[in-house]
Amino acid sequence: MRVRSQPNLQQSPHPNSRFTTSLTNVPTVASDAEHPTKVPIDAIIFGGRTRDREPLIRVITDLAEAVYDGLTLGVEATFAAEGLDGQLRYDPMSMRPFLSYPEGKYAQHWLNILGQLAHPPVFAHVNWFQRDPDDGHYLWPGYRENLRALLWLIDYQSGVVAGNATPVGAIPATSELNLAGLNLPAGDLQRILSIDTTRWRDEMRHRGEHLAQFPDLPEAIRRAHERITQKLAQ
Repeated sequence: MRVRSQPNLQQSPHPNSRFTTSLTNVPTVASDAEHPTKVPIDAIIFGGRTRDREPLIRVITDLAEAVYDGLTLGVEATFAAEGLDGQLRYDPMSMRPFLSYPEGKYAQHWLNILGQLAHPPVFAHVNWFQRDPDDGHYLWPGYRENLRALLWLIDYQSGVVAGNATPVGAIPATSELNLAGLNLPAGDLQRILSIDTTRWRDEMRHRGEHLAQFPDLPEAIRRAHERITQKLAQ
């Protein structure tokens, strides 16, 4: 008797399937998201999971430096995703698995499109995952408290607050961030609202090695890297 083999019905899901969903499943999506005349983009926010270096939020107003920041976005791998908990990797725009053409040309496309806008969006980089170097606790509570950083970004864009300038962007002054109801230790707050210049100088060396992979890197991105490196050296 011949037995027909059964198809394998336990196929593995696509590794990126957990990142995607239809906008119809998002209850907070803007009501005009599908409007034929499009909707304005007020801000582009990058984020990465890093236990040090990155403050709670920093604003980048220079277009080339903003695109550069996205191209050199560093995140710590999670065990759930890659089995490499804590190891830092670079993931341009958090899109590397999805890119269909080289990273350098992708960055140039960002520069071309955004450079045409009369009112370009403000750029920011957020990090909810800073940890204490001694006991490993998270310095920021995260979750709904993240709105506090985003409200500061809106205030910054509106000119209500000025922030503190750093070589890698403006970060909130303690008095500018709404901390009502939070009981953060002063040391934790100081860490997430400051820049470790020494750590950043080391970071720039790694970013330079990362950028060297891209033979078609836009000159504006190269100059942005050099400009930030020089500011950190002062």
